[in-house]
Amino acid sequence: MAGHITPTKEAVLTAYRRAALLKGAVRVFGECGFESATMERIAQEADVAKGTIYLYYRSKQSIYDAALGDGLTELETRTEAAMQQAPALREAITAFITTRAEYFLEHRDFFRMYVGAIARHLTSPKSKASEFQALVDRQTRRLEQTIARASGRREIRRVDAAATALAIFDITRGFVARRITSTGTRDAADDVQFLAGLIWLGLEKEKGRRKKETGKEKGKGE
Repeated sequence: MAGHITPTKEAVLTAYRRAALLKGAVRVFGECGFESATMERIAQEADVAKGTIYLYYRSKQSIYDAALGDGLTELETRTEAAMQQAPALREAITAFITTRAEYFLEHRDFFRMYVGAIARHLTSPKSKASEFQALVDRQTRRLEQTIARASGRREIRRVDAAATALAIFDITRGFVARRITSTGTRDAADDVQFLAGLIWLGLEKEKGRRKKETGKEKGKGE
């Protein structure tokens, strides 16, 4: 194919090693936390010599930032792709919760690392805090925009789109944490549908809610 450039052997090896290092870093940071993690342990997980890490990442902080950013970028891409398929806001909310829950439950070490990053964010220097906040803000941007459009079209009651998106974001994180620490066997899909329905009740216009309630009352009387 015209214009196709075959990557060099060196480029392929570099990409492979970076991927291995980031995967190892996520596992170590997820298990140990930032403070207790060591470059030596990350090298062991990635099956490389300790010195190899420094060819790609100059410090523990730099590989931590790279691993966190890489995971959040992948999560953002998956979430946006799922939300693009949603025909309306309610389905978009369900897609947002489902995609993030599935990703975190598949990558539990990354979720632990991510929660740890939030904790570090509370006490980190201002420059690092702003970088992390930018990553977090990207996670809710499409959801915020979708909510704002629905509110503008009067499909839902008027709400603060940014605050609503953040609330759904936080609820989803709490849901995942509960799933990871729970010993129950309840189907995650059922929980997602319950959460999405609960959120929708808070967004639904009063008129639509009254119609549903009236319909239920009529059903009981028949």
